[in-house]
Amino acid sequence: MIKRVLAIRHDKIGDFVLYWPALCLLKTAMPEASIEVFVAPAVQALAEACPYVDHVIVDTGDDKAITEKFIARKYDAVIVSCSEFRIYKMVHHLDTAYKLAPKHNWYQYLYRHTADARYKTGEPCWRGGCMLVEHFLTQHGYQIPTLPQQYWDMSAEREKWQSYYHHQGDEKLIFAHPGTGGSSGSLSPADFARLLININRKTRVNCKFVLTFSGDEERLAQEIFDKLDQESVKVVMAKPLSSLAYFAKSIVAADMFIAGSTGPLHIAGLHNIATVGFYAGRRSAPIVRWQTLSHRHKRLSYTPPIGKKTGRNMALIDFNAVEKDVVAYLDTHYA
Repeated sequence: MIKRVLAIRHDKIGDFVLYWPALCLLKTAMPEASIEVFVAPAVQALAEACPYVDHVIVDTGDDKAITEKFIARKYDAVIVSCSEFRIYKMVHHLDTAYKLAPKHNWYQYLYRHTADARYKTGEPCWRGGCMLVEHFLTQHGYQIPTLPQQYWDMSAEREKWQSYYHHQGDEKLIFAHPGTGGSSGSLSPADFARLLININRKTRVNCKFVLTFSGDEERLAQEIFDKLDQESVKVVMAKPLSSLAYFAKSIVAADMFIAGSTGPLHIAGLHNIATVGFYAGRRSAPIVRWQTLSHRHKRLSYTPPIGKKTGRNMALIDFNAVEKDVVAYLDTHYA
């Protein structure tokens, strides 16, 4: 009987969020087992808040100390979703009979157990993590559960967080996050502000815009705030929270989340919130690959024209189409 499983996913915030479906499969199929994760420091608080995780080990960079922690936990199985030679060197010391890695890169030949984790054309990238877990469950005689309609039910706290963001009356809170984590392009503050102003002018919904930010993004958010305030648009600067977990929980207050940064967009997807995402124009179809976990009709996605010279130029996005789609969504679902 498997009592303890280690899942390794030690990369960016968005990548960890898109691993929640895989963790959900594990925990649902094996409710009595301890599902444990190895994550990057930036993700620790969010991993600890994840309802499918029982224990978190953080990547401190001290491989010897991390290996000792792995050994002490006495895992029955290890699933390496983020495969690196460094990871192999840490886990090969473990007295664990089943270690599963994806079939890519040359390190696959170092593992006894491997599985295809290449999601098909037209599938989102989060399917890769699920494919590994599904292989693991099948190999061990577990049924593969049906994934839920929503991965994080924080509805009991929605009113509290709406109050935090100064919600009043029949207002709909439209969150907007400037900047980018690097996987996608970045709208200029002028384009972002103009988009929000036009949406507010054209929709029949009573909107209040909430500008979220972290670190250097505060300057961008302030620039957008000033432009909206000059046009008498209702807008607030989000008061920073003490941890990523609190921020992630607080997004339950949103009625829509608009961003070019995939991390916050993916967190919004956990709550099944309507997302408006801006992605670089690449032939690898980032709109599909990096799609959020929200239901299909709640995902609005846009890119500039595909190409080396145009793909990263977010000013080339058809903002008239964005405005039309967003206003139609708001008026259909909230007016």
